[in-house]
Order: sequence, then C-alpha cells, then structure tokens
Amino acid sequence: MYQFLRTTGLLLLLAVMARAQITETPVTVQPGRFLLRMNAIAVTVDRESGRNYTGFGAATTFLTTGLTSSWDVQAGAEVFVSQKYVAGTFTDRRSGIGDVYFRTKWRFYESPDNYTTIALLPFVKLPTNSGGVGNHAMEGGLIVPLHTELAGGFSLDAMGEVDFLRNAAATGYDNKLFGSVAVKRSILKAIEVYGEATMGKSTGGLPWAGTVGLGATLHVSADTWWDYAIYRGAADWNHVLRFNYGF
Repeated sequence: MYQFLRTTGLLLLLAVMARAQITETPVTVQPGRFLLRMNAIAVTVDRESGRNYTGFGAATTFLTTGLTSSWDVQAGAEVFVSQKYVAGTFTDRRSGIGDVYFRTKWRFYESPDNYTTIALLPFVKLPTNSGGVGNHAMEGGLIVPLHTELAGGFSLDAMGEVDFLRNAAATGYDNKLFGSVAVKRSILKAIEVYGEATMGKSTGGLPWAGTVGLGATLHVSADTWWDYAIYRGAADWNHVLRFNYGF
C-alpha cells in the first residue's frame, strides 16, 4: 500500500505540475517567440485509512520556442519535489530535485470550418532526480491534444495520452492510458474559468483513477498570466498555482 500511495501521489503531483491545466492544447509557440511556464506551487494531499501522503513541488519550469508555425520544442525541469508518507508510527520523507523533460509539439490539423485543431506531442523524461523522489529510468509517451470552439463562448480542450513508465519492481515497463477534457469560458476580459476531468489506468494493475477540478486564469497582460486550480479525486486534494510568460 505504501508503494501504491507514493507512486499514485507522485504521478498526480507531476501531472498537475506539468502544464497550465492538466489538459494540453494543440497551440504551438511561433518561431522567434518563447513561452515560460512555471508551476510556482503544486500540492497533493491523500488520506486513506490511516495512511497519509503529502507531495509538494515548487518551480517546475518549461521553456518552449517555435521552429515553424506549427512545430515547437520544449525543455522542462522539476526544480524541487518533496514527499511525505505516514502510516501509524512509520514515516518516510523524501525531497530533492526532480527530473528533466524534452518534448516537441506538431500541430498537424487545423480547420477554420469546424474551429478544430489537433496536434501530436511526444516526450521523454530523463531521470535526474535526487533524494529518492523518483525512479532512475528513462520514460516517455505520446499526447494527442485537441481544441475546438463551442457555442455560447465556450471552448473545449481534450487529450488522449499513453505513457511508458517503469514499474515499481524495476523489472520492466507498464503502459499508462490517460485522458482528460476541459471546458473553458471567459467571464471578464482578463479572467477565464474552466472545469476539468481526468481518468487514467495503468497496465501494471493499479485501479482506474480520476480527478475533477475547477480553475481560473487571470491575464495580467497579453503575454503574462496566472492560473490557479483545485482538483478532487484519486487523491483527496490537488492544488496548483502557475505562472506563464511569453516573450
């Protein structure tokens, strides 16, 4: 149970640390431009039958730049990750730097007729973590994000994802299937709100796990915005505060 809670909690923490909302968008950064995305704070808290897990991440940062009008490249690093697991008199604390990620996004479909855009986003994780906060295996996956406009000023982002993750016994790799959807709407010129739901399943025997959440984005300027979201589901609570800056 310890390994299950620690692994599940870490996956949830890294999921909310990795992007502005959990659901990726097919939008790419244009050539000559850069996008800095930082998760200032991400917290996962799980309470289950006397077993408590708390995960904390700070300053997880991705830098993206465009190579063409439909293709960009991304590099990211988990600057600090901390985990604490308590079960009765047993306590396990781990903290350190996290892993490094390289990703690329290709927007291969865009239709002005149905307002729909689709992209492919492969990625790889290099195991640079310290302090036992992650494994020591190279991992990766593929994300297919979609965006479409809806009636009434709403928009929808959805994605499907398959991850290739090292199993807990370090004897091989399991596949994790993951999907999410987010519905967004601007309520003021500078404020956008969204609701989001996720669901994932690993071939390693872990049960289906999902979250539902609400978030809000404050646009300080055309190139700067803050985002806060709270999620409830597989872990009791996930909180994340994010900063984005384009230049």
